[in-house]
Amino acid sequence: MSTCKECSGEVSQGEIFCRQCGAGTASTPDSAAGTAPAADSNEEELALFVGKNSDKYLHKFRSFNRNGADSFALTWHWPAFLVGFWWLLYRKLYLWAVLDLVLGFIPYLGIIMMFVFGLTGNYLYYSHARKKLQEINAAPGSDTIRTASIARAGGVNNVAVVLAPILVIFIAGILAAIAIPQFSSYRLKAWNMKAKQEIQDACTRGATLFNSRPEKMEVNPDDLLYAGLVRSPEVEMMLLDGRRESFSISAKHIKGRTTYYTDPACALREERQAPDQ
Repeated sequence: MSTCKECSGEVSQGEIFCRQCGAGTASTPDSAAGTAPAADSNEEELALFVGKNSDKYLHKFRSFNRNGADSFALTWHWPAFLVGFWWLLYRKLYLWAVLDLVLGFIPYLGIIMMFVFGLTGNYLYYSHARKKLQEINAAPGSDTIRTASIARAGGVNNVAVVLAPILVIFIAGILAAIAIPQFSSYRLKAWNMKAKQEIQDACTRGATLFNSRPEKMEVNPDDLLYAGLVRSPEVEMMLLDGRRESFSISAKHIKGRTTYYTDPACALREERQAPDQ
């Protein structure tokens, strides 16, 4: 049991912040004398680890340590919400940054992750700092080496923030190279399918006319429309032969590359156009 240097209140072993005034706890006498420091980091170590804007972060960190035990509490972090990926890189939370980048490509999930990091960003950073400090304090070495290790492990990474846009553009380029051809292929198939469905409908209605009216030996385009055919302005359809014995239709989507032909039995034949034509 020690006392707070600010209010002289009692501070239990392992507590980082005083329960009465909220001030950071001081190092133990043994640590000041040069012996191995306690496993739990104190406020001075956290401030050294955080570096820039440490006062603001330490104020938030006090919400996560009560009675010497760490516990999660909701806080808000605007940079983590607005520019989560960049902030995570800036504060060296690299694994979380990769996760945020990957999930950001999933529709709607990226928006959800913005709120998740906004609400948990401070705690994620606090947990990261505590883990790193415990690892450094557990390693042998002098106070000078320990201080240098803390400063090196913490702080900010300006280089990563500069290089990250290049990485994002590179990844986006790879995804675009994969997605764009697939999308174009899917769109082309949809156009061809529309022409195929329309010519099948036209041929079926023509065959129905011939079957229902045995005396009719020939049909024209108006007969097909009267029979219920719905024409699409995107499909170029032509009645090649309206006679019963050689009834034939052709159809092609204006943006497609396949022309379809039917015979009197409504069997389909395809004629594909080369991509460069």
